[in-house]
Amino acid sequence: MKGHRVSRIPEISLFLVSFFLNFFWEVTETYFYVLKYSDFSTMLYGWFHCTLGDVMITLGSFWFVSVVHWNRRWFLKSTGRSFAGFVILGVVYTLFSEWANVRISKSWAYNEAMPVIPLLKVGLVPIIQWIVIPLVTILLLRHHSLLIYQQAES
Repeated sequence: MKGHRVSRIPEISLFLVSFFLNFFWEVTETYFYVLKYSDFSTMLYGWFHCTLGDVMITLGSFWFVSVVHWNRRWFLKSTGRSFAGFVILGVVYTLFSEWANVRISKSWAYNEAMPVIPLLKVGLVPIIQWIVIPLVTILLLRHHSLLIYQQAES
């Protein structure tokens, strides 16, 4: 099936699914940042900017786990450790990024609605994002890939 060659590249599906889920999250997460007080064009820029960053973190975590497994399709037969590693990489990066951008460079700021992790002084909502969204993304990627392979075999 020549028409499905592009859909067999896991990074393309990963990019699309991750972009969609993270964009939705970024829009809903606006409530917790001072960005919610901005004009729409500023919010739109922030949503796209942050979503693309989220996608890059997702791809970076994916490639790291792929290197460890020597296989870009590790998500098809992976263990809980692979999924955990994928998620933990994103969480660790996000902890550092939130801390650096809120506390050091002041690139963005939380408003009073953001629950903050006391010891780390970073927002809880972006950490939850990096537990939920990557798992859903990989599970959807796995489901999509298995459907593609089943169609190719029939």
